[in-house]
Amino acid sequence: MEVSIRNRQRTIKTDLSRIEAVLQAAMCRLTAGGKVRGRNLAAGRSFDPMKASVGVMLVGDREMRNLNRVYRGRDSTTDVLSFSQLEGAPSPAYTPELGDIVISPAQASSQAVERGNTLEQEIDLLLIHGLLHLVGYDHEKNRYQEKKMKAMEKELAGAVKKMVG
Repeated sequence: MEVSIRNRQRTIKTDLSRIEAVLQAAMCRLTAGGKVRGRNLAAGRSFDPMKASVGVMLVGDREMRNLNRVYRGRDSTTDVLSFSQLEGAPSPAYTPELGDIVISPAQASSQAVERGNTLEQEIDLLLIHGLLHLVGYDHEKNRYQEKKMKAMEKELAGAVKKMVG
């Protein structure tokens, strides 16, 4: 899987190579465990997960707040947003770009303190959360989907910890 990363914030030092390693490990686990099977769950579109690409953008709170307001109608900052390229307009069986994950390292830092995590662990969790949205998981649909996504987040976090550290 190809991962492109843009760091548009300079406040929080972030290990960009780890971001790629976490996404690679999570996708490897998703495909090996048959959890994706080359299909976007929400849109029912086929794709080759390991040949796909994912964009990651790290932004400051001001930019994250603007994105959240424009795309979700919520005038506040947030920790992570996902923009799937597999939903919406029809696409061919092979879709090279899954979409983009946008993370606010400042929000991740605050949440890490609240949750007793390191910043690295919190960003790992946000990457996993964002990736799951890109492949079709949606915790906001209903309680069942929320439980299903939480269980998958936990499974992938364990796999990432073993594979990346």
